[in-house]
Amino acid sequence: MAALSSVEVWEAGVARNVREDGRERTEFRRLTITEGVVDHAMGSAQVDLGDTKVLAVLTLELGPPRKERPRSAIVNVSVDCMLSSPVDGNNYKQFDAKGRDIARRVEQLYDGCRGAKLGCLDLENDLCVSEGSLVWHLNLDCVVISDDGSLLDCVAMACRCCLRDATIPGHEVLEQQDVGPSGPEVRVEEDPNLHRTLSCGRVPTYVSVGVLEQGQWVFDLSAAEELRCRSVMHFGVDPSGSIRSACTSNANTCVSHSSGTMADVVEAACLAGRALLEQIDASNAPEGERRVVHLGK
Repeated sequence: MAALSSVEVWEAGVARNVREDGRERTEFRRLTITEGVVDHAMGSAQVDLGDTKVLAVLTLELGPPRKERPRSAIVNVSVDCMLSSPVDGNNYKQFDAKGRDIARRVEQLYDGCRGAKLGCLDLENDLCVSEGSLVWHLNLDCVVISDDGSLLDCVAMACRCCLRDATIPGHEVLEQQDVGPSGPEVRVEEDPNLHRTLSCGRVPTYVSVGVLEQGQWVFDLSAAEELRCRSVMHFGVDPSGSIRSACTSNANTCVSHSSGTMADVVEAACLAGRALLEQIDASNAPEGERRVVHLGK
């Protein structure tokens, strides 16, 4: 009798609703969120999803908006994967590419629906200083401390929690007439006690789902599980449970699934994303203290 491969053993366990680390198919690893971890930053957060750990820090600047969105803020994301991977020779390029790909996918969450004039942050926050001339540019710099799977989910949550921790300075437009190409003169409030917090009630996060050959699926994949799945799909889910973005890990690979499987996967991702964001947003820190959230076993 031939011995079962490690993939077959794992698939057999999933079929019985148990994974190698003891989790059920739809169970997430322990999630720890710590906000305000970087002193004097406009916003910061570290998210630990199992052994995947990401630190996000926010910086702000004023700049021109996109022509098609004269009142919409711009969210720029960068992801540095170097710390979590051994880099030698020229293989740093692959980690650069990986970071750029993750950053692009997270930025898509903040753009809103295609053709919309406002992004998801603009719906609840006034981030326009002078229409068509100056808006806030929110720069989210992420460092991957360690990567044990579901990295896109962890980066997206770190960015969202970093924005929850952020404060936006007040401003006063000093000059409205004869405005030059660089926009009007603006006085930015330096007193942090007069800054305002960001509302992130419509900001999505990613939920990754791994689909097996038999049509079963699992949430929050470890690095080993990502290699064993037939496909891995990523759904950007907002707090209402609506999907705002969707992509796969391998854009150049075509994998077919039955319509029934896909319908079940999409529904499960929507429910899981909504429940996860409800738990994250329900926790508030005492005034003057950093917010720390623990979810899962």
